[in-house]
Amino acid sequence: MAPPLPLHAWSSADMVDIPHTDILTFAFERVDQLESDKPIFIEAGDPKRSFTPAQVLRLVRQLAKGLRQHGLKDGDCVGLHSYNNIEYPVLWLGIIAAGGIVSGSNPAYTATELTRHFNLTRPKFIIAQLDTLDPVLEASAASRIPSTNVFCLGASPSLPDHGCKSWDSLLHFGEYDWQLNQPDAESTQTRIAVYAMTSGTTGLPKAALISHRYVVAQTAMLEGRLDHRPYQPSQLICLPVFHAFASPLALILPLRAGIPTYFLPRFNLADVLGAIHRFSITDLPVVPPIIAAFNQLSASDKHLLKPLQYVICAGAPMAAPVQSDLYNFLCPDAVIAQCLGTTETGWLTLFAPREKDVSGSVGRLMPNVQLKVVAENGDAIFEDDVPGEGFVRTPAIFSGYLCNSEESAASFDSDGFYGTGDRIYVRSNKVFHSGRIKEIMKVNGWQVSPTELEGVLLQHPRITDVAVAGITRLNRSGLTETLPRAYVVRASVVEGDTPPLTEQEVTSFVASRLISYKHLKGGAVFVKAIPRSNTGKILRRLLESAELDDTDHNARSNLPRKRQVVLRGVFRP
Repeated sequence: MAPPLPLHAWSSADMVDIPHTDILTFAFERVDQLESDKPIFIEAGDPKRSFTPAQVLRLVRQLAKGLRQHGLKDGDCVGLHSYNNIEYPVLWLGIIAAGGIVSGSNPAYTATELTRHFNLTRPKFIIAQLDTLDPVLEASAASRIPSTNVFCLGASPSLPDHGCKSWDSLLHFGEYDWQLNQPDAESTQTRIAVYAMTSGTTGLPKAALISHRYVVAQTAMLEGRLDHRPYQPSQLICLPVFHAFASPLALILPLRAGIPTYFLPRFNLADVLGAIHRFSITDLPVVPPIIAAFNQLSASDKHLLKPLQYVICAGAPMAAPVQSDLYNFLCPDAVIAQCLGTTETGWLTLFAPREKDVSGSVGRLMPNVQLKVVAENGDAIFEDDVPGEGFVRTPAIFSGYLCNSEESAASFDSDGFYGTGDRIYVRSNKVFHSGRIKEIMKVNGWQVSPTELEGVLLQHPRITDVAVAGITRLNRSGLTETLPRAYVVRASVVEGDTPPLTEQEVTSFVASRLISYKHLKGGAVFVKAIPRSNTGKILRRLLESAELDDTDHNARSNLPRKRQVVLRGVFRP
C-alpha cells in the first residue's frame, strides 16, 4: 500500500496493481498465450532476422547458463555496449536471468568516457557490438578487465587478434532456470537489475540503481495507460534502447502484450519513413528533432507517416505549434503525446492513445504516481498554474546511486518524494513543464553535465579556470536548441612564448575526448575570471556578463553575446 498522500499533492486518477515478482517471471508470464510462430522482435532493415517469444525465452535461458558457466555470480555487472538490434532484449534479459546487473552504455562513447563508465560500474563481462570494439578494448584495458571477458555482437565464432569471442559462444551450455535462484519475493523485488547512467540533477554521471520492483512497476504502469487501444499496435524503436525513455517500450512490453517491435540501429530519416510505411507502424517514440524532421518533409513524403496512430515525444520540450504542424498530415485519429520522466523515476506523465491534446502539456500523471509542486522557499503549492519544482512518489523509483550515498539521501524530501529539478505547474490535472531548475543541460535530447565538460577542459595545460553553461538559439526548424559553451580563463602567456590559446584549440580539445553531443557547439569565450560565490560555487547566471579577456581579439567567440535563457529538458536519462 502506498504511503498516505500529503494534502498538497496531486495523484493520478488511475491505479494499477503492481505484481510482487521478478523481471523475468513478469516478462514471460504470457508467452504461452502468444502466437508461437509470430515474430516479436524484428530487424527493420532485414525483417528475415527476427525472434519469436519462444525463441527469446530459450535464448535468455541459454545466455544465462553460459554466463553462469563462465563465472558470473549474483550481483556481478555485465556491460552492454551496442546499438539497437533484436539481440539487445535477449542480452538484457539474459544478464538479469543469470543474476547479473545490466549496465548499458552509449555505443558512441569515446574510450575516455567508457573508462569512466567501467571504473564506476566494474563490469565482470562486457558484450559489445563489433564496430565499437576498439574503444571498448582500450577502456577495458584501462579498467583492468581482461579481453577474454569481452564478447562481441556481429562477430565470427572467435577473434584471436583481440582475444574476444562471439556472444553466441555463450549459448552452448544448456539452459538456466532463473526461478531456482530466486530468494523470497520481497528480496527479489529489491534486488538490483540495472545500473542506469544519469547525471541526476547535478554533477558528473552517476549510476542509478534500478531494482526488479522498479522495472516491473514501470511496465505495469505503462500497460495501465496504454491498455484498450482501438487498433492493433506495432512499434518502431529508433531511439537508443539503453535510454530510460525507450527501454520500457522495447524490452518487456512486447513480450507481455504481443506487440511486434521493429528495431533500427539508430535514427535515420529515410530508414524510419521506409519502416513506418513498409510495416504499417502504429506507435513511434521520438524526440522533438525527429518531429521537426517530419514537419519538413515534402508533401510527397508525408503520406508515408499515415500508418502512425500514437507518437510519444520526450527528451526535450516540444512547442505546441510544432505538435500542431505534425497533426496536419497524420491520420485523423492519431495522437501526439508528450512524456515527462527521469531515469530515477521512470515515466511520470503521458496522455493515453486516444486523448488528443494540443495545449503543450506533457501529459497526465501515470498510474500510481503522486506529485507535489514546491515553491523556491520550500512552501507547498496548492493552486493550478503556479510553477515550482516537481517532487514525485512512484513505485518505479530508483534505489539510490552506486557508491554515492550522500546524493542518494539528498534526492528525497521528508515525505519520501524525489526532487526532479524540473520546473512544472498543473492545470486541470494536466502537467506542464517550464524548464529546469538546476544546471544539467539537454542537448538534442541528451543530458550533458557542465561539471563533466569542465573537468575535461581543466586537463588542458593552458586553461586555469573554466565554466560551462548552455546557450539557446532557434534552429532552422524553429525549435529552440541548447548548445554547450565554455567560459575559459587562459594561463598567462610569457612574451615571446606560444600564442594565446584560441577558441578552435578549446573546442577541438573537447571534441577529441567526448561524444559529439557534448562538444562545445556554443563555442568558447575567454574571460578574465569565472564568477564564483564565497564558497567557490560557479555563479552561472553571471557568466554572460563576465569581463572578457581581450588579449587576442581573434580568440574571442564570434557568437552573439546576447543574454539568453537556457531551456532544460523533459525526459532526463
